Amino acid sequence: MAGPLLRITPEKVIEFPVVLFSSSTVELHLENTSDTFVAFKIKTTAPKSYLVRPSTGVIPRGGKEVVHIVLQPLSEEPTRPCSDRFLIQSTAVTSDAPLARDYWQTLDRDQIEDTRLSVVYRTSGSGGDHVGGAGMGSADGAGPTGRSGGYGAASGSQGGNYSADLKSRYDQLVEYALALERHKDELVKENEALKAQIGRKGAAQKSGGMGMFELWHIPVYIFIGVVIWYFFGRTAATVAN
Repeated sequence: MAGPLLRITPEKVIEFPVVLFSSSTVELHLENTSDTFVAFKIKTTAPKSYLVRPSTGVIPRGGKEVVHIVLQPLSEEPTRPCSDRFLIQSTAVTSDAPLARDYWQTLDRDQIEDTRLSVVYRTSGSGGDHVGGAGMGSADGAGPTGRSGGYGAASGSQGGNYSADLKSRYDQLVEYALALERHKDELVKENEALKAQIGRKGAAQKSGGMGMFELWHIPVYIFIGVVIWYFFGRTAATVAN
């Protein structure tokens, strides 16, 4: 390749301001400096800690793309250097058509340009102290390098401003999950009550049904007895006359 396909800003380190229990968003700027379309894909060593939007795409000649990287809320101040890394992969393509899911797996090593960025946390309660970024070297700097393992596909998709409502959406999901759990418990209790009610009705019908059947026969037997008595009484009177 004649030169880097993308100009990436920041070049080496992604710096996140840390506010406990709140998400933090930084922008990653990608500029196509080549004379062709460039596809990109972003990976991270900690896919559960970050949301990347968009995490894939195609940039036209001379075009730019702003990528939002959202750090999930932290519950405590970081006390050790952050070892998270981001890997931006880029390759030349012929058009801006969407790529197949397995497109990147079909490419040769020399067709992909890799750029690695380290992560630094800037704590808000310590005068802007930095935590992270240990071990920066050629493998962590900007520019084409060889591929290495340990990176997972970044989580994310197309979107706008994501950090403002991230925590509220998380809280809503938690409340929704709790509501579902309560509703499930209510349904279980209602189901048990219905089973008990059906059992009681069945037992009542089984025991009380025979009693009702026997009581129902008493007036019938009396009526039949009266008819027989009346019939034989009339017969006896006729014979006597």
